[in-house]
Amino acid sequence: MKKHIKNLLAVMMLGMTFPAFSQISIAPTSVFLDDNGIASIYITNPAEVPQEVSVSFVFGYPGNDDLGNLIMVYGDSVKEKQFGLGDRLRSFPRTFVLAPQQQQTVRLQLRPDRSLPAGTYFTRVKVTSNNVAQEVGQPVENEVATQVNFKFDQVIAVFFKQGQTSTGLELGELQMQQDAEKIRVIAPYQTTGNSPFLGSVIASLKDSNNKTVTEEQQSIALYFGGKKGLDIAIPEGLPSGEYQVEMRFETKRSDIPSTDLVQASSVAKRVFVKIP
Repeated sequence: MKKHIKNLLAVMMLGMTFPAFSQISIAPTSVFLDDNGIASIYITNPAEVPQEVSVSFVFGYPGNDDLGNLIMVYGDSVKEKQFGLGDRLRSFPRTFVLAPQQQQTVRLQLRPDRSLPAGTYFTRVKVTSNNVAQEVGQPVENEVATQVNFKFDQVIAVFFKQGQTSTGLELGELQMQQDAEKIRVIAPYQTTGNSPFLGSVIASLKDSNNKTVTEEQQSIALYFGGKKGLDIAIPEGLPSGEYQVEMRFETKRSDIPSTDLVQASSVAKRVFVKIP
């Protein structure tokens, strides 16, 4: 009986038709509304089939777990009331069909509320896409015809700066986890000012002469407080001895113009580490 079931499942899988996986592209990857609350995003369909696209908004922000790994936080109604853009933000159009190899400009428009305190307000744009549904062909006798359609969600951040904005970081003592191949350094942090700290973190391993042996860099978006972790690979053949690990945070990112970033002085912390 089990053999017959397995054979039936195999026939069903052979009879199924799966559409080619496709996914739209979005630019830019972070959106900054201008002083009038207006910006545009550009959605491109690189696939060979038309895509149904819808644009919506969801409040969320990056956070971190106890090891400093990135997690997304959704459903924070307190922070949404303080910093969210709410239903004041609209997109035009909201839904459309995008032909193969074509691009659609989506206009974002915010109804400003000048009564709100100065600071950076934010939410996230969710762009959902899927292949335009095709009619399933006439089933052939003794065969199973199935069409599976996949939906893709892509989410990007959108910001609006109101009035005088500022940001900064206060760092706690660095924490470390070490093995033979890498050092994981974790920095407790708390943002200051009225805006998220958008920029980069550079983790460096330095020798006794303060020379950088190796370093890792990563783009960051730190909104409130938490821990940020980064792995540093220990170079093969590195002499044993005492070194220092430095974590430096700065408001520079290669994917966002400096004019869009709220600027702050860089901050850094160091901790000694022994390489056996």
